[in-house]
Amino acid sequence: MRKLAVFCTLPGEDRRLLLDAFVATALFRLALFFFSIDRLRTWAARAGRSRQPLDRIVWAGGVAARRVPGTTCLSSALALQRLLSAHGHDSELHIGVAHEDGAFAAHAWVEQDGRVLIGEAERRTYTRLVSWPIDGVSPGIGADRVHPR
Repeated sequence: MRKLAVFCTLPGEDRRLLLDAFVATALFRLALFFFSIDRLRTWAARAGRSRQPLDRIVWAGGVAARRVPGTTCLSSALALQRLLSAHGHDSELHIGVAHEDGAFAAHAWVEQDGRVLIGEAERRTYTRLVSWPIDGVSPGIGADRVHPR
């Protein structure tokens, strides 16, 4: 009940942004089971007209990533990239791989201008494998870029 009370005290724009973040995170969480990554990338790249500040979008995306059950780094990264694009911000989603304790591991994170927006804690141990840049102003998807080891 306390979380609902806190939510109600937020400014209207923050409430709307937080709801959008929860919806995007939950949808990407489910969509990863049913759609190809190309289709999800296309949805994440759709540019919008509104313009919320970057820090508020990252805040909302982080809150949703922590609260939506079963959220993975990839679903939260795609959701944040969608929110950023919808508000006219560029971003770059990265997927990296690592060999940890004899097992293969992968991680996704989002950057803007070299600054990690989500996924910072784990990304340092991963070798960047692929990057998906999105220009927040245009409706297209950036070309894949493979980073050599």
